[in-house]
Amino acid sequence: MTHSIVSKDDLVGIWKFIEVKYVDKQQNTIDSYGKNPVGYLIYTQEGYVAISIMMRDRLKLGLPVEEIQALGYGAKPKLIQNLFGYIRAIFRYVQAGNNYAAYIGKYEIIDNKVIHHIEVNIVPDAVGTVLEQTIEISGDKLVLTRSGVNIISATLQRVS
Repeated sequence: MTHSIVSKDDLVGIWKFIEVKYVDKQQNTIDSYGKNPVGYLIYTQEGYVAISIMMRDRLKLGLPVEEIQALGYGAKPKLIQNLFGYIRAIFRYVQAGNNYAAYIGKYEIIDNKVIHHIEVNIVPDAVGTVLEQTIEISGDKLVLTRSGVNIISATLQRVS
């Protein structure tokens, strides 16, 4: 049965992404994270939400993990020795970022809508923004739909 008014108890838990659909104003539908995305959405009793989702089988950057981590801490790579490798990794990094989303914040429920107040986001411009989504729950399935010029609909399955 689909709920029309949702309580916090309905949402609290861990949800696994099944699909994410993007519908543009011309009614073209795209699987935002591919046919079989990998990711979870977590709602806590204390009012926090965390989301992490990515496209399955993203291209590897092609650098050792230690070098990638060192770059994040300001280490100077051996650019001349591996210039092509770093250029290729930068392009793959951008592509990997386009196929990944993550944020954390607080949430509130109003009737059949959940509002996410974004506090931490992989995209700096999204920090401080608010996402309002319609909630549909049926059994162990959750559908979150964000409307506007474009429509984004995520289907998730309860894990716990």
